Amino acid sequence: MRTGCEMALADAQENIAAIFALAGSRPTRVFVDMRGVRSQTREARQYFAGHEAAKVTIAVALLMGSPVSRVLANFFLRVGTPLIPTGVFSDETAGIAWLLDPSHDG
Repeated sequence: MRTGCEMALADAQENIAAIFALAGSRPTRVFVDMRGVRSQTREARQYFAGHEAAKVTIAVALLMGSPVSRVLANFFLRVGTPLIPTGVFSDETAGIAWLLDPSHDG
């Protein structure tokens, strides 16, 4: 993904399709580096929080680049209520540790 890009619904669908292609029918944990993303459309956020994403993911850790983006991400997570556990982090190591926590196995 290009630095400074806006993620639209088609991008979200492509990302979920790529996860499915890599993981197959077995849901997996996903670490997403969002530091280069300038914005995300409402439709993309809803898709990532919905049933299609829940079919292929166990949990998602989002790595954010700035305190402002982290606050905004947490706000959208509270409003959007994703179907899968989703955490927001500014530290890669903390995000990976959270993502690997067995409590996310359902």
